[in-house]
Amino acid sequence: MRNKLWRLAVTLLGAACFVQPANATQIEIYGAWHCGNDFCTWSTVRNMTDFDAKNHWMIDRGDGAPSVNLVVLSFVNPLRLLNKTNDAQTVNGAPIGMNAAVVSYFTSHNVRVMLSIGGITYTDDWDTALATNGTQLVLNSAALSNPLTVGIYIVY
Repeated sequence: MRNKLWRLAVTLLGAACFVQPANATQIEIYGAWHCGNDFCTWSTVRNMTDFDAKNHWMIDRGDGAPSVNLVVLSFVNPLRLLNKTNDAQTVNGAPIGMNAAVVSYFTSHNVRVMLSIGGITYTDDWDTALATNGTQLVLNSAALSNPLTVGIYIVY
């Protein structure tokens, strides 16, 4: 039941975020899911020169304009985020590669950034995190997003 309520809340929240006034211009999103160079774990800090060499196409399609207007950094493990895990790959539950330098790389070129929490790999960890303390998971998600000024994308 808790998982169904969680999915409903996330769905309603997501729908509410995309409601526009009648006179608003239509939002167009050209996005990319970004898994870094380590199978979507983001467990290493990237050399930004190398990062730019491999990702420059996103911020410059050849005419100085970005190819995308949204990048989703994938994936944050929900259980590690709930527990605010600190180890060689994670700080306060966030992968160490999802850091201010990577976020700034995109935002300095007018590309919005979101962190994706979950994914198929973390289905069991979602269930455990939600059963343990779903409210704290939401609070930890907000605490992660605020200093980086990123959005959160839920993949359940």
